[in-house]
Amino acid sequence: MNKNVAELDKNLIEMCKKAKIPGMALIAAKNGEVIYENYVGYRNKAAQLPVTGDTIFGVASLTKSFTALAIMILEEEGKLSVQDNVIKWLPQLTFIQPKTTIHHLLTHTAGYPGMASFHLARLESLTRDPDGRYLFGKIPTTNGAVKGVPDMMEKMNEFDEDFIGAPGELFNYSNECYALLQEIVERASGESFEELMKRMIFEPLEMDRSIFKVADLRTFSDVTQLYAFTKDKKKDAYHSPTWWESGNIYGAGALKTSAKDMMKYLEVFRNDGNVNGKQIVSKKGIDKMLTAYCTTPNENQYGYGMMIGKYKGVDVVGHGGGVKGVSSYMLLAKKEGITITVLTNIAEVAAENLALTVFRYILDLEEPKLGQSAYQLSTEELTKYSGIYQSHEGQKIEVREKENGLVLHIQHNTVTVAPYQENLFQLPDGKKVAFLTDGQGNITGIFRGMRYLQKCT
Repeated sequence: MNKNVAELDKNLIEMCKKAKIPGMALIAAKNGEVIYENYVGYRNKAAQLPVTGDTIFGVASLTKSFTALAIMILEEEGKLSVQDNVIKWLPQLTFIQPKTTIHHLLTHTAGYPGMASFHLARLESLTRDPDGRYLFGKIPTTNGAVKGVPDMMEKMNEFDEDFIGAPGELFNYSNECYALLQEIVERASGESFEELMKRMIFEPLEMDRSIFKVADLRTFSDVTQLYAFTKDKKKDAYHSPTWWESGNIYGAGALKTSAKDMMKYLEVFRNDGNVNGKQIVSKKGIDKMLTAYCTTPNENQYGYGMMIGKYKGVDVVGHGGGVKGVSSYMLLAKKEGITITVLTNIAEVAAENLALTVFRYILDLEEPKLGQSAYQLSTEELTKYSGIYQSHEGQKIEVREKENGLVLHIQHNTVTVAPYQENLFQLPDGKKVAFLTDGQGNITGIFRGMRYLQKCT
């Protein structure tokens, strides 16, 4: 590891200050031993209560790997197979293609478009939250409450849109997929999702600060408050106390935990399923989770609840999470024995960049230098990408051409992308935005981050 730890401390503090992050917890370990930790800011700004390694944060979509791990364990117990047809377990679900398997749900390749079904479970929280409309956007409406996955499936069955591809054909990140997996886990095991997580994962790993329900936060001290940005982000973050819940749907993003507990969890993957002498899952199960099964149009790869890729030539896996009051990231470089967790108490900040900054210091890697692509397009050629792109999940992107590039207006943010190759554009941080076409070359949608949005105008 780079010996200048003081410089690393300074860099992280500056990054948090620049991003206006109220509080952050970061822990890095090598071969299971903590080699670096940094706690910046506050879990409660008004009372100036500092963040610690035990501070409980929301982690949002980091939860998905827990759901995938439960599937692996149940498969090894002979209670299900990832090749099982989903209809076998969820016969009342009619909005599903006949050959869709559990594998397709795990890899977000079931062909589902963006839907509001999962967000309907958040409706009570969104309407109760004074900041709900501002932070979420247009709040969905529905007849009848969505409290759990069976209710969500009823709403999915009412959805009147086409699939975006055959099973396995196209990746599109879907909270609904992981909510359905929760229901399969419960039906295959005969246990509630909470009980199963506690028995299979939390207790063996001694993750004693990990829960799903907001109400259970009252039983703990050292819990973060939630913060949000003003519309222009020019002012400091403000306290926005309401946690968003999704009824009894936990498997897509409801976990609340500490950085120390997350480091215990990452040991499962670093150590091939064995932690503290306990074999949580076999090496084969871990290998299945960490295999890249699909590549997104913008060049990301996905396994089971994990992103798979390389960074500066090093094999890495990880996942991020984001929702109101949450930006999180976990990273594993298995061959190097490196694990990193970053948790923050505000949305829309790059927790991944904080993790990668520490990763570079540990392995003495140079900061990546983004090269300029020689690929260029005229303003006339760029015009075909202009328009409104949106999904029923609530996301909307307005794209407009500019000189040798495009401007993307995304809720409260504006970003510029430059041509990289045909139908592929590069963001300032090096990540890609892809445009999809039909057989005649007409633009049909945009793929940004992990989601597909259909072109509307």
